[in-house]
Amino acid sequence: MKRVRWYAAEWPISLKTLGSRMKAHAFRADSITGFIIDRVRDNFVNGRYIEKIAYQETLTTPFGEEQVFDRILYRQLEFNLFSVFPNIELLDAPRSTQGYVGKLMELNDFAVSLAPLEIDLLKWVTAFQDAIGIEVTVDSLQVSGLELESNVTARMSLSSDKDVRGPLGRATRGKRFNLDRVQLKFPHQDRLVSILMTSSGSAKLEESILDQFIQPLRQSIPSTRSKG
Repeated sequence: MKRVRWYAAEWPISLKTLGSRMKAHAFRADSITGFIIDRVRDNFVNGRYIEKIAYQETLTTPFGEEQVFDRILYRQLEFNLFSVFPNIELLDAPRSTQGYVGKLMELNDFAVSLAPLEIDLLKWVTAFQDAIGIEVTVDSLQVSGLELESNVTARMSLSSDKDVRGPLGRATRGKRFNLDRVQLKFPHQDRLVSILMTSSGSAKLEESILDQFIQPLRQSIPSTRSKG
């Protein structure tokens, strides 16, 4: 499975200039951090951010002796940057992206505005369905903050072999709630494939279908809601 997450950004410089600055901070054999840039266009940058992590691993032999080994780990973050929303796309990002974000801020003269997304998932599903021209089924979803009464909220999960958007509407009618994630299924090449979408602007899907569906996923993200 492949995880993709999107963010909004306001670039203070052109992406072509940003790509050139990233190339000037290229990752080399003696680097601790740096970029490997594959493509730079006026409206697009594709590359990887690499962090070299050196550490020691201690192993105990069957005779009780400790042996220390020097290890090196390369943490890689693949990214795409766009001039249009959503502006940042991260693929299989590690748990911490602090190093990448910090370097991105630095190369933008600390003037770039970055914002995580807060997506209306039902709008995203509908727009994605329209983009691919295939009817999708939301077969599971997760709700939080469902207001049962004053100061009483609940979490709820719905799942079925049928579409659960109808039951969601009936169960939450007139109540406040947060739709956190949905899983949709649709036919593709004589089989059913699934995509998990979250309200934070991420998707999880099989790597075999990534190239075909990442663009409609990206372009169908509603642009009206983001966390400032």
